[in-house]
Amino acid sequence: MIQVFHSCFIDFTYYVIRKTDHKQLRLLIMFPESYPANPIIVEVKSKFIPPRAMTVIEKTCEVEAKKLQGQFQVIPICKVVRQFLEENMFINCAEELDNIKKRFFEKGDEIKIRQKSGVFILKVHKNSYFMNLKMAITDSYPLEQVRITVGETNFPKDLAEMFVRQSIEIARRCVVPPAIPSKGAPPFEPQASILPVSEYLVSKCIKLYPVMNCSICDKQAFPQDSKDVTQNIRDPKYVEYVYCSHIFHHKCLDSYMRTPPFKDGKKCPICQKQIFHEKWKESAEVLEQRWAHKQAKQRELAEVMDFMDL
Repeated sequence: MIQVFHSCFIDFTYYVIRKTDHKQLRLLIMFPESYPANPIIVEVKSKFIPPRAMTVIEKTCEVEAKKLQGQFQVIPICKVVRQFLEENMFINCAEELDNIKKRFFEKGDEIKIRQKSGVFILKVHKNSYFMNLKMAITDSYPLEQVRITVGETNFPKDLAEMFVRQSIEIARRCVVPPAIPSKGAPPFEPQASILPVSEYLVSKCIKLYPVMNCSICDKQAFPQDSKDVTQNIRDPKYVEYVYCSHIFHHKCLDSYMRTPPFKDGKKCPICQKQIFHEKWKESAEVLEQRWAHKQAKQRELAEVMDFMDL
């Protein structure tokens, strides 16, 4: 619901038009001496709406006021502004959307904005890899996090799902205070989540992984042609992601995880963080036993071959 509050004076009046705490503005309306023969002058002020959006509102009011010369103009102009707030869901995050294009986009990337429904679509690519992302907000934004879903993509399914899980967590941290605040940290304040989520998805996922190397063999993890990407999770060239954000060929990671040392867990060769993965959950003790058994079999086979002089 749009709320309007006003105060009147001889030469001017101002209205506070409010949809939510973060979608409100003050409309200062000044009357020329010859009003209503001449149009009113409108100035917009807001702590939450970007300057560019306020300029658009002022120019819209100027055009409408000129159409109403000779008539009462205040109420129609207030209605125009109310309608503008109602129909432009992204009015208080216009700068975030601009920054997505300026900071993260390359030629061929697209953003499609549906103002009335509060939805925008990102179509992002890197070489032959692409992902379409749907993001949506409510009137409560930025107090409520942006919602993210994946559309069409040629990234492996589980990797695309991981992108979204991580981005949802980033968005959550923007609006939900930590369970245990850091010592000496300032009081938590909700932050806008569109830009940090987009930075992660575009710059740190879609633009990065197609050109990233396997952390073991140091060869490009993904094939140059996206048509050659395997979706078979047991394929040697299947791309595995671990929680430190590095990627591996399945064969490379499998061999690494099953080769000593096992004490204190296996570490990522790049960042030295411990590797956690659903496919490799065995304890160090189990891995040691399997390795010892494998080595014993190899020694036995070598002895047999030596005995038979093969």
